[in-house]
Amino acid sequence: MTSERLTRRTMLRASGATVAGLSAGLAGCLGSSSASPDSLTLGTLNVFPMMQYFVIDRQGWYDDLGPAVEVKTFGGGPPLVQAYASGDLDLAYVGISPGMVAVANGVRSKVVAANVVEPNVMVGSAEWRRYWNRHGSDAFERFRQDKGRKPRFATLPAGSTPDVFLRFWLTERLGLDLDVVEIAGQSPSALQSTLASGQADAGSAIEPIPTQLQTNPESDMEPFLYADEIMPGQPGAVLQPSQSLVDDQPDLVRELVDVHVRATEFIHENREEAARMASEVVGTDVLPEAVALRAINSPASNFISNPHRIVDKSLVYNDFHQQLGSVDRDLTESDVFDHSFYEQVSDGE
Repeated sequence: MTSERLTRRTMLRASGATVAGLSAGLAGCLGSSSASPDSLTLGTLNVFPMMQYFVIDRQGWYDDLGPAVEVKTFGGGPPLVQAYASGDLDLAYVGISPGMVAVANGVRSKVVAANVVEPNVMVGSAEWRRYWNRHGSDAFERFRQDKGRKPRFATLPAGSTPDVFLRFWLTERLGLDLDVVEIAGQSPSALQSTLASGQADAGSAIEPIPTQLQTNPESDMEPFLYADEIMPGQPGAVLQPSQSLVDDQPDLVRELVDVHVRATEFIHENREEAARMASEVVGTDVLPEAVALRAINSPASNFISNPHRIVDKSLVYNDFHQQLGSVDRDLTESDVFDHSFYEQVSDGE
């Protein structure tokens, strides 16, 4: 296989795939444009890239905003974006991949802060790791020859950041076609179960799933690649309010970014306490404190606020979405990002 020069416009090859569920019905203005909203509806996911939200929630910092903040938790980025497109949300903590698909398909919103970089982890069973360690990119074909089937990779739903990252790794870093694997997109809870029970050979995941797998004595699934080895500076999740909120309530958006930056600083200074907060918000039965404490020290837990740091690689995702067929719009930095709020509340990172 030949590899292409990694520029923004030549990085990608057509894969013939589509990102399901996000291409239709994503037009129009979101959120309310009330001069003084009584409430805001926030969409988020119970995964570590949303760590700033966990801290804000447990610290009660939204209580000082004025509007009450109602939180809706989703099983993946694409269904969250579908709710956003339907006008059910005013802002979101969402993965950059589905967030950009939303913008490209007419969901009027802006990324105003970043959450994390390099959050993705490739995990594999002991058997798959042996194939990978011995054969590298040829492991897929050797596995198929030996097993009579393709390796099965589980990840979050189609269009999610881990899903697109998996496709990027296969096609752009390894120079393979997507048909070398079976890709199963699932909710975070289903993904963890699928990987732990051996129903997949490997997967593309985000914390705390890799740590949960490592601490499960009944699973031999462990990380074999981190994001910095595949896409240094990989963008993860973001804070993305509706354009109507940005336009009509700039002071409120500024406050939202301010508490986000405070949360990031808190995480850096109080990592163990932040991990406990994540466990409390998600639920100790789902995310035990011991797992959260270990996961926050993972190489995938790199929390930031500065949206400037993720611009270039985010636009690469847009190129990839075009090749997948999920969007047909070439986004620019100004289409996706509004840096002004971060610049007003922070001295930079």
